[in-house]
Amino acid sequence: MEPDQGVIIMLNEQEHAARLRKSDIQTSIEKCHKIFNCGIFSPENTSSPLFEAAIVALLVNLNDVLQKADKDGQRINIIDYVVMDGKIKDLTSLIRECRNAACHIGSGEHLIEDNKFTFNVVAGRFPSAFEIMGVRLGSDFDDDIAVFYGDKRIYIRRNLLIALEAVTKIYMKEK
Repeated sequence: MEPDQGVIIMLNEQEHAARLRKSDIQTSIEKCHKIFNCGIFSPENTSSPLFEAAIVALLVNLNDVLQKADKDGQRINIIDYVVMDGKIKDLTSLIRECRNAACHIGSGEHLIEDNKFTFNVVAGRFPSAFEIMGVRLGSDFDDDIAVFYGDKRIYIRRNLLIALEAVTKIYMKEK
């Protein structure tokens, strides 16, 4: 093989990888928009088995895009409506931690002290919906739905939708 052919093959592989990455990002964003637009996220649907499936699919796809945005120097570092702790510094890390909890059922991500608290949902404003070991957990907004994985609270509109809108602006400019 001539030296120039090796360079061409390497460039073609890099171009192919870049196209696949761009396609993955677009597909994940489109899936998230379809999930949001399908009507599952309403107080009436919170007890549906499809509600949890929609949240998990959203967390998986959105986390993937958020991690790529972070790698591209476009981290979504919004802190509004994010309860920060050691691992959670912003919206990107909140979604990552909730995704990890959703996908790793046996992990300690679901615990509050020794109590397992997995996928608990509060629709509407109810700031003290749950109390575990003296910790009150709930939702502060009439117009949103909160989901808990352990003590991690994620709002559908104020966290997930805001993150989706942010990555859409970054990666779907031409649409």
